[in-house]
Amino acid sequence: MLLELKDREMVPSAFDDISFDLCTRRKDVIMMSADLAHYCDLYKVTKDLPNQYVEVGMAEQNQVGVAAGLAKTGFIPVTSTFGSYASRRCFDQMLICMGTSKNTGICLAFTPGISSPAPIHHQGTEDLGMLRAIPHATVIDPMDVTDFGQALDIACDTPGLVYMRGHRGTTPKWLDPASFKFKLGKTYPLRTGRGIGVISCGHASQWAVEASDILTDQGVDHSLLHVPTIKPVNEQEIIDYCFAHDEIVTVENHQISTGLG
Repeated sequence: MLLELKDREMVPSAFDDISFDLCTRRKDVIMMSADLAHYCDLYKVTKDLPNQYVEVGMAEQNQVGVAAGLAKTGFIPVTSTFGSYASRRCFDQMLICMGTSKNTGICLAFTPGISSPAPIHHQGTEDLGMLRAIPHATVIDPMDVTDFGQALDIACDTPGLVYMRGHRGTTPKWLDPASFKFKLGKTYPLRTGRGIGVISCGHASQWAVEASDILTDQGVDHSLLHVPTIKPVNEQEIIDYCFAHDEIVTVENHQISTGLG
């Protein structure tokens, strides 16, 4: 499931290819941006599939409102912006226009948490907790280009609001597409052991793998569990995992309160 170190690679502009492939296969998908198409890698869709792209300008809250309207008419809107904007700035619209109204659509939140290279106002470290609180919402935090692409496909067929943290720019490809199959609510053991159990999600799963490489070299008994679905979370699989280890450590790109830990 986890590629060997020699086989791991970095994929440039991964979301550009993922979004274009999705829109080519599904004409009901509409990609959206709030003046950040360039910074969210929406190049091919904007150029080659203009009928499947909506630009709302620098108005993230309005983007969610337009998405709700598109959903009402049978389209699957996919909004895109930075994580801090998608959650904090748009929370009321996400709650009312998408969540409680049971409209179907996907919100992609790029550069989430402390992985954002920008200052603190761009570091959305509360978003997973905020979106978990929205009724009928699904919350996903993928690790790399493999589960990001697979999760986006599944999100298109998931009723209601799907909030998904996204990867832009050069994106790691560490999960093996041949053996990794994303499924909502499923957890994924990336390494097995009995001593220390490390539970992680999203970008933090990359950090956990890097730490695991060091622990393996040092002979420390440990395992890794990747949890990409934050809501609905698979409580039983996590409980069973915890009871199978001497110690548990959680790693996440989010504040401790309301997050995975």
